[in-house]
Amino acid sequence: MTAVWMHLDEHQRQEAMPNVAALVRPGGVLILSLRYGPVPPGRRMFEVSAEETIALAATQGLSVVMNEATPSPRPRTVPVTWKRLAFRKA
Repeated sequence: MTAVWMHLDEHQRQEAMPNVAALVRPGGVLILSLRYGPVPPGRRMFEVSAEETIALAATQGLSVVMNEATPSPRPRTVPVTWKRLAFRKA
């Protein structure tokens, strides 16, 4: 899931995680990214931490296997960074 999770508010993320986790087979991997930076005009985005996402995933049997920050892959006039998370289902 690339650049999706931060468009959900906290309640929506809590409701969505069980549904997303149910799509991952045992031994499968879920990869998602979180965007950090100014919200573009007209966009709906919420602050979401990697820690919150990791905790939500853990309640659904997903263990974090990657947690890395990276700068935006393309030049921007405003600073944007990304957090990439990967989870494995037990």
